[in-house]
Amino acid sequence: MGFLRLANVLVVLIGGLGLVSAAAPDGEIEALVERLDDERFAIRDKADHTLREIGRVALPALKRASESDSPEKRVRARNLVRKIQREIVRREFERMGKLADADLEVEHAMWAVSLFLDPELNKEEIVGALDEIAVAVQKKMGAGKTPGDLPPAEAMKALVLVLKEEFLLSGDTVTYQHPDNSSVHRVLRRKKGLPILLSEIAVAVARRLDMPVVGLGIPGRYMIKYDGRRAPAGKPDGDIIINPFEQWREMTVRDLVFSVPGFDADEHLQEPPVRLKILRIMRNMESHALVTGRRDLQDEIRACYTLLAGPGAARFR
Repeated sequence: MGFLRLANVLVVLIGGLGLVSAAAPDGEIEALVERLDDERFAIRDKADHTLREIGRVALPALKRASESDSPEKRVRARNLVRKIQREIVRREFERMGKLADADLEVEHAMWAVSLFLDPELNKEEIVGALDEIAVAVQKKMGAGKTPGDLPPAEAMKALVLVLKEEFLLSGDTVTYQHPDNSSVHRVLRRKKGLPILLSEIAVAVARRLDMPVVGLGIPGRYMIKYDGRRAPAGKPDGDIIINPFEQWREMTVRDLVFSVPGFDADEHLQEPPVRLKILRIMRNMESHALVTGRRDLQDEIRACYTLLAGPGAARFR
């Protein structure tokens, strides 16, 4: 029975360790941490096991213990921090893997991928940052104006100007092959990222404003488009394609035909399935983990492919 599954469960610890409630108050967590270097192996091992079951709420105390003068406590605490953080991430991908494609959200998944680098990242931090950008875009459109009031070209101009000039988001051409570029948290903080992250940030902002902007899985360079089919009644209904990685410049189909090897307008100007978008972000981070020598990170991402996509995950790597 999991330590946190039932609020009223009491776990009896070995050797007079006492009762620890499932709510795990700070004092009880500290008591468990103190027993990580107990002279008796059974006590050390039970404390280790219980702290792992407690999970996230034990992390602050374990991080403090990871600097302990006691070698036993220090090593056990550091190992527990890594295990708990890894389990936080895996549980999230396991949860997403059980969802139908229609219920998956790229924005949520971008936060989940960020957990590979920052396991304790609060989702609200990402939501707040995207909300802030959306407010700035709304302001750029003019008082009382909504995207539906504007021609699509003007609405897209406001979106691009805010992302490019106010929030300074751009493609990372210097350290392109770095895992940071696949973390929405770090992209928003560093102002640089991969094409798919810049694109899906734009999509997430546009969604807040009811703008029909979608991501495009164009070979080698993910982009976005204003979906003209969903333009407001009476407005121009042509697509507007934007390349965020290359200075947010507008692209024509002709540009893509001549600059993108293998480009197929019928295929690549359609929004790809959400699960494939998520796997593409993960694949990028895994590839760049390999380039930067982060074998631990690479292994963690690979473990989560199967959780998200099942037996077919290998073909996306």
